[in-house]
Amino acid sequence: MLPWSRGTSPRVKHSAYNDDCHMDVIADGTGLMEMEKTRDFPRLRSNTTRKKSRGQSIVEFMVLLPLLVMMLSGLIEFGFMLNFYLDLIDGAREIARFGANVDPLSGKSAGSCNSDWFYELLPCMADQIFSEQVVLQYGPPETDDLILSAIAASGGVVTQRFPDADGWSRAGNHISKFTNADINGMLNAAAPATGMVLVEVYYDYHMVLGLPWITMFVPDTITLHAYSIMPNAYVEPTPTP
Repeated sequence: MLPWSRGTSPRVKHSAYNDDCHMDVIADGTGLMEMEKTRDFPRLRSNTTRKKSRGQSIVEFMVLLPLLVMMLSGLIEFGFMLNFYLDLIDGAREIARFGANVDPLSGKSAGSCNSDWFYELLPCMADQIFSEQVVLQYGPPETDDLILSAIAASGGVVTQRFPDADGWSRAGNHISKFTNADINGMLNAAAPATGMVLVEVYYDYHMVLGLPWITMFVPDTITLHAYSIMPNAYVEPTPTP
């Protein structure tokens, strides 16, 4: 007969791991014995798993870090460009508001900002507005430009455009981005006859960061275009009797 009763387990000290080993001995009718021994090392397994998890996290972070830096720098560069573009929109609006009170069809060139000529007063206004963060540079290699157009419309259709369909260009680097058909699409056919002044600003934006992983996909010089339209009574079509 076995020296211990069925269902009990003697506790034996394990010298290698300094942990408890449990032996369950079961005797069958023929005297055969089946022994099952289990070991449990919770502290050792916990430390090993924690170290593996920490190492895996570091590797994953190092793999994703370049991608995160590229995305963050791209967002910062886009923020700079958006700030410049908003300045262009505000400047174009100010120039158009000033031009709404100037007659594009009269005046003479005086070669200075003291002139009453439409095509000298508005460029002088542009130089005053764009004098801080955004500065228009008309000479090479820059292709900045200021485009001015005076438009007469009636019945939702452009009837006249001054000085011509391409608009007046200060530097000759660009022409108006809006054709007469484009302007017709903006007009309401039921609206009364009206006169307008169209101001367009082209600006070459150079990246502030200019990082190589951005310039690989986006050109370093991006031409920004902003415009504004204001009513101008001086070019309003005269009704025929």
